[in-house]
Amino acid sequence: MKAAIFRGLESIEVAEVPAPSPGPDEVLIKVRYCGICGSDVDAYKTGMYEPGIIIGHEFSGKIVGVGEAVSGWREGDRVTVNGVIPCGACWFCHHGRPSLCEDMAMTGITYHGAFAEFMVAPARGLHRLPDEVSDRQAALVDPLATALHGVRRSALKPGDRVLILGAGPIGLMTLQCALLAGARAVYASEISPTRRGLAQRLGATAVFDPRETNLYVALDEVTEGRGPDVVFECAGVPATLQDAITLVRKGGQIMVVGICEEPVEADFMTVVLNELEVRGAYCGHEEYPMALDYLAQGRVEVDPLISHVIALDEIVEKGFEVLA
Repeated sequence: MKAAIFRGLESIEVAEVPAPSPGPDEVLIKVRYCGICGSDVDAYKTGMYEPGIIIGHEFSGKIVGVGEAVSGWREGDRVTVNGVIPCGACWFCHHGRPSLCEDMAMTGITYHGAFAEFMVAPARGLHRLPDEVSDRQAALVDPLATALHGVRRSALKPGDRVLILGAGPIGLMTLQCALLAGARAVYASEISPTRRGLAQRLGATAVFDPRETNLYVALDEVTEGRGPDVVFECAGVPATLQDAITLVRKGGQIMVVGICEEPVEADFMTVVLNELEVRGAYCGHEEYPMALDYLAQGRVEVDPLISHVIALDEIVEKGFEVLA
């Protein structure tokens, strides 16, 4: 079968490899669609994944083989697999924090992933796809679960004003989830005109280009001089993390959802003087069922977020090289 293998810094090879066979507690999945995650692009640019791993974790597929110890699943079932599969045995798992598991399995990171014709996955990580959710939509369950996790961990209350910094896929889903959680206004800051247009289409109250607009002044005008109650940092770059501290209202909250691999200088004097809360949100293990339910009900739009559909053979030239 064909698979995209991570070889190191800016090196991914599409090659023929032996098709896998499921173990007793595993299933064999024929992959339908798999999305290129921002973390995959970061790994491509930095070389942070283990060489030799088949990458890809935002995917949908169909079971075509079942291990002898697996029950409740059969060939033909449409599925996705949780991007985080906790061990269930460590201190964090026992205390209800599976996203912090010390020995988690992660599709396409700790075991072979879905940029392949077939993949093997632990049955305990499976989620059944509702009939109302297409295979293409299901490839976006993982980022939607991440967005839901960020909103659920936030202090957002009905009637609050929200700012989204970075309107990529995670930011655009966070925008929609914040509205569903009762935000009275959701503002978005994004440098890409295409993504600004998507943010407007998906319900943003106002959209700003931070290169042309003084965000502090613009937000001051629409929030009676207070600033947004909650800022979701979804870009994962130092500049937006620094901006969040000055843009959020006094006593407000900054939710860090984007992953920034660079060191960030922060104005902690303002954090203290304004009694700000800075909180992180990682993955969305517990939110997978909710994400599938939201998609099945049509409460969150994900189709507009799919920019291109490319063949596995083209994943480097038309995928990673373009996105990097």
